[in-house]
Amino acid sequence: MTAPAPKLPGALARVVAALLCTCCMVLSSPDADLWWLCFVGWVPWLYAIEGLQPRHAFWVGWLTGTVTVFWGFIWLTQLLMRFAGFGPVAAYPVHLLFALFQGLQWALPAALIVWARRRTGRDVLLIAPLAWTAGEALLPHVFPSYMALGWCRAPLWLQTAELGGVTTIGFIQLLINASLYVVLRDLLWGRGLNRRAAITYAAVMTLTPAYGAVRMAQIDAIIEQAPKVKFGVVQGNFGITQWANFRVKPHILAALQRQSAELEHQGAEILLWGETAYPYSRAIGRKNAEDYPLGSRRRVRRGFTTPLIFGAVTHDLSVSKYAFNSATVLHPDGTMGELYDKNFPLAFGEYIPIVDPDWYLSKVPSASYINPGERPQALTALGYRFGPLICYEDILPRFARNTAGEGIHAFVNMTNDSWFGKTKEQYQHMGLAVLRTIENRRALLRAVNAGVSVYIDPNGRVLQETEVTDPDLARRLLPPTGFVAEVPMIGPEVVTTLYTRTGELFNGLVILALVFISLRRKEQPAKSIATDPKDDAKDDDGHAHGQEHAQESGRDADESAPGADDDR
Repeated sequence: MTAPAPKLPGALARVVAALLCTCCMVLSSPDADLWWLCFVGWVPWLYAIEGLQPRHAFWVGWLTGTVTVFWGFIWLTQLLMRFAGFGPVAAYPVHLLFALFQGLQWALPAALIVWARRRTGRDVLLIAPLAWTAGEALLPHVFPSYMALGWCRAPLWLQTAELGGVTTIGFIQLLINASLYVVLRDLLWGRGLNRRAAITYAAVMTLTPAYGAVRMAQIDAIIEQAPKVKFGVVQGNFGITQWANFRVKPHILAALQRQSAELEHQGAEILLWGETAYPYSRAIGRKNAEDYPLGSRRRVRRGFTTPLIFGAVTHDLSVSKYAFNSATVLHPDGTMGELYDKNFPLAFGEYIPIVDPDWYLSKVPSASYINPGERPQALTALGYRFGPLICYEDILPRFARNTAGEGIHAFVNMTNDSWFGKTKEQYQHMGLAVLRTIENRRALLRAVNAGVSVYIDPNGRVLQETEVTDPDLARRLLPPTGFVAEVPMIGPEVVTTLYTRTGELFNGLVILALVFISLRRKEQPAKSIATDPKDDAKDDDGHAHGQEHAQESGRDADESAPGADDDR
């Protein structure tokens, strides 16, 4: 008996499904922390593109991605209005352009999924995870928006990141969602239980946390045996406009020094300040530098004796008239150690592509232009090597991997997120940084000038966390905060993950698999002598043109959803 024709969604149902996917994506991020929505969030997206032509799937996917990014990254408007001087009339359209660009992360995989299904006859069960992962690996980002972010508070589900990086999490998320979607779709279409999809769903839902539990226990044993260093993380709680006010700079430095002395009293053996936390620009030398004398108001160390890793604006006029966003170490004897320069300045905030920097700075006075560093550079203190990541470098997996390759014992991140006020941005930034610890099995200390400052262990657990403040809105200096964390010193001789060793191998294998599958067109059934005139309306893959024709019979409806039975 022929199965009843499946009823494909109409235009309104597709839009509603796309927006439902958007809600799941945004609400799973760490500020809302409904992380379990990642188990179902892509199901409505797959439903929304079911049976469409690739170009139509692109538009549905683009709607999903654009609304997701516009809503989820709405904090970008705060940056544009508060510090770039944009009014709402300009800020929201600029943010929309950003959302349209980043929304391609949903649009292109949607089109690719539909195209590959039509070409190969395969179902979404394997194609959807491959297409999504390829998109995360290849598409450019202004701000990386890996959806592994949704699980940042659930480290049990993140441990496979050590195998192939952050994109392995996206692959697993899509495999769970695609298998669930196929099971539900086939049941609703009267096709019965799709056993292959059901087995896949059960296996991934069981094996992923099981692997996580085993690996976390093993890494915990390594953490227990590793030597420890007590880190004092200082959060100065000063804002952008305060840092720029020359009269306030002595007060900022004094607050950092007082908090450092307090954390040293609590047992801190190394101290960490935030990005450009040292308030005097271009005051730290780039070669053979030393601290200022005792009587100088620009002296870094006052009231504490431990080594200090801190961020500062440095310059060398023999190299460039523009400054560097740097990190260095102040040793107990007053000498400065290695100097690291931020390798990836933030587009439009710290560097300006294409146009003349001086022209841009004249139009956007709050922006800056800095020289990029040339390579990762470990900073040495107490005989250990620390991998500095400045600002959003801690959400760049490939660069963090290169930094881990410097033989470090832990990551140190210095960030200034005050540009975004007190918004979702601080928690999204922190959530994406969690993955670096698991990918490379190194702890991460984050000193953020106004929060959120954290200590994340090599299993991706956030063990220390401060509150986010908004000093610029308060219009006054807020008391500094901080914490002391006991951090394991794990060197490359103890643990070097597969991802640290092989880098983008997983992404390369995913792309090769997608290409291989797509090259194998599905076999065409031989036509009978008595052909149906409607067959002339089909393309050379045997798919009917248009949804309305697909719904005329059960046969045509099956062709509009190619491969629905192939992955049983």
